[in-house]
Amino acid sequence: MQCQANLNWGIAAAGRITQDFVTALGTVEKSRHVVVAVADVDGQRAQQFAQRNQIPRHYDGFDALALDREVDVVYVGTLNPFHYAVVHLMLARGKNVLCETPMCLSVEQAKELYTLAEQRGVFLMEGMWSRFFPSYDRLRELLNHDVIGEVTQVKVQHGFRLAHMERVCNRSLGGSILMDIGIYALQLGLFVFGVSPVKILPSGTQLNKERVDVQIEFMLDYGDGRRLVALVTGLENLENDAVITGTKGEIKLSNYWCCTQLSRSNAPPESWPLPRAKFDFHYTNTCGLRYEAEEVRRCIEKRLLESPKFTHAESLELAAIADEIRRQIGVVYDV
Repeated sequence: MQCQANLNWGIAAAGRITQDFVTALGTVEKSRHVVVAVADVDGQRAQQFAQRNQIPRHYDGFDALALDREVDVVYVGTLNPFHYAVVHLMLARGKNVLCETPMCLSVEQAKELYTLAEQRGVFLMEGMWSRFFPSYDRLRELLNHDVIGEVTQVKVQHGFRLAHMERVCNRSLGGSILMDIGIYALQLGLFVFGVSPVKILPSGTQLNKERVDVQIEFMLDYGDGRRLVALVTGLENLENDAVITGTKGEIKLSNYWCCTQLSRSNAPPESWPLPRAKFDFHYTNTCGLRYEAEEVRRCIEKRLLESPKFTHAESLELAAIADEIRRQIGVVYDV
């Protein structure tokens, strides 16, 4: 049996989330993931990142990374406003791309990138990492087998003290608690109900002095008595769980966006512990980025242009919902 070749990664941006991604790659058993290059707008930061992670090449700026012939796929972990330009550059050079969520700051930008990827015949995925955890495979199985009956409500609370962080509070950096963590509540509604909401009703919004949301509540009405209700905040720490209620019981996802424990009515909890890694992680359960990396490898090996677990259409649907919520609450970006 012929062995598959390694998948050679390039890393675009030398930051905390990209560090966690590289650390997570190192936990994949019998890994065929190899990081061959890193680039950053700060060349010294790229060099330090390369030294820390024993990456052979580092670049000052992203052009050289796009031209590196050894790179099969690029993980884009820049700040949100720069996703569009960096992903566009990589796709134009024929690179496969995994981009941190959100793909872009508008649905129109995201459409452009997916169209370009299809034209160039390369793989592109927004890094909706929730979808690739084993817990979500199990959740799909339970829902398909009608274990809790017809789902009537998904309730999410998601909060961290983030309102002071530049990526959340600064409008010029694409700040927004909705775009930073609220996007995960939106994806869970789409995962569970599988359709677009018929009504989108934000409430309880708090905007900072830059007119950026630092707290928001919203209700998505999916019709037929089905709804998602969410509180998403950068002002306080919350339980960060999701409860899916059906006509015959309920399912609870702990740390629902990176879930390693699922519990349900009249059954023992099920858990999927994450392995230990070479370095500590900066964010909750980001060792689980290993799951989306494996999905990218499987898709590229099969020559797929998108993941069946999180399609281009689903990504665009979430972008459209986020655009509409921001329109209603008055958060506008200069894009």
